[in-house]
Amino acid sequence: MVSDPIYGYVYFNREVEEQVVNSILLQRLRYIMQLQTAHLVYPGAVHTRFQHSLGVMHLTGLVAEDLTGKLVSIHGVDVLEGYSPETLVEAARLAGLLHDVGHAAFGHSFEYSVLWKKNVLGELSNHEKIGLKLLELLLEDRLLEAEERYGLTGLTSMVKKLLGERREGSPLVDAYRWIIRDGLYPTDIMDFLRRDSYYAGTSEYGYISYERLYRNTYPFIEKGVFKAVLDRTGIGEFKQYMVAKASMYEHVYYHSVCRAFDKILDTLLEKLDEEYGLADRVLALARGEVEGFLELTDVYMYSVLLGKALRDSTEVGRLARMMLVERKPLWRRVGGEYVLNGYRGPRFIGEILRLIFDREWRSKVASVLVEELAGRLSSIGVAEDDLWVDVLDISPVPKSLLYPDWGSGVPEIVLYTGKVSGRQVVPGPEVNLLEGELPLAVIFRAYVKREKYRVDMEPVVSRVVGEVLEALLGIDMGEYRRSIEEAYKSVRGIDYSRFKLTM
Repeated sequence: MVSDPIYGYVYFNREVEEQVVNSILLQRLRYIMQLQTAHLVYPGAVHTRFQHSLGVMHLTGLVAEDLTGKLVSIHGVDVLEGYSPETLVEAARLAGLLHDVGHAAFGHSFEYSVLWKKNVLGELSNHEKIGLKLLELLLEDRLLEAEERYGLTGLTSMVKKLLGERREGSPLVDAYRWIIRDGLYPTDIMDFLRRDSYYAGTSEYGYISYERLYRNTYPFIEKGVFKAVLDRTGIGEFKQYMVAKASMYEHVYYHSVCRAFDKILDTLLEKLDEEYGLADRVLALARGEVEGFLELTDVYMYSVLLGKALRDSTEVGRLARMMLVERKPLWRRVGGEYVLNGYRGPRFIGEILRLIFDREWRSKVASVLVEELAGRLSSIGVAEDDLWVDVLDISPVPKSLLYPDWGSGVPEIVLYTGKVSGRQVVPGPEVNLLEGELPLAVIFRAYVKREKYRVDMEPVVSRVVGEVLEALLGIDMGEYRRSIEEAYKSVRGIDYSRFKLTM
């Protein structure tokens, strides 16, 4: 039993889960923070991937028990394909517990700055694939032994199916993958929204009623295809969930000062890779060599960086001091942020998706903005090297669902709704979230080097960013203004005095 601020208590069993919790794969997560640089802005955000992993295991167990009961009640025991209910729930809990073990120091920043910039491909290209590799190297034998000892036939293979890439499989596997990773509101995200907002002190952004969501979700299997049907009484909570995820990204994960520190961290990781062979430690996993990777925790890297900050006169030392001691990032935000929001209509959705998917186009747009800003600010000594434009995308649903899979064509991000009566699930309208319901957004923010900042830049930068983006993307922001004006003109002369109430 573990005391937890989100759930009260988190429980794990001694037969199977305790040996996984006490393995190096889980224990090293105590030394990797859940949010890589947010603690530099939100001092309370020093919680760890270990805490999050326990939370995901706990929440996954609740959802898996609920789903298993519904599967048997609605579709009969044969739907379990010979697995015992205990095995399926245990496999789901273990997958929740292990889902983040492939993270290295600084979490997603490591993926971006080391793995993807070095173009690491194949079975080691992201933390999910690395985690599966580590499971095979360090835990698989123990899980096989436990499943035999406790009669949990098929446990290990099911855990690997839940953690690995999706293959053409059974609706049963799809149902349990939906819980952790393939659903619109997986337990991973539901836990980190509640947990991160709690520790950051921003509960107003991340609160969701996870129980209302999963208890109002029912399994529907037709022609061998699994669908998670949300009873219409839970649709309001689903919309709140999307708002919570978008709000946490905009205001916490993508806080402008956090992003300025991330920019420093990106440079530091690139340079430390040359000195400490960060990418090589990942590639060594393919040869079964795990120690170098397991060492890559925040504790280890912060020790290295603090030593550089105290003793090193190179650029690495200077940037480390800026980040860890002075807490004054090189870049300072200037001007208001420009937001392309999916609520504005199909023209905007198209541009947002292109900016999310096409990284070359995204870089080109940022480059044009920097060039134009430098031209307007050259009279006060600002050059292109003094400017940075950050382009951020926000998706309220998992990116694994949003990104295209060319094997199956254009994805349909569908919320299946319906009504449940007794043991019968009656599907209702299918809501394709890309067609208007999904609050996708792309945010543009400009930064200038701290020593070049002047307050009179603010209106100039805001105006230039808006003008350039509207010209470059072919978007007419005045269209909204004109529509509003036309609506007011069309009702001119009608007496509304009796309706003007505070409500």
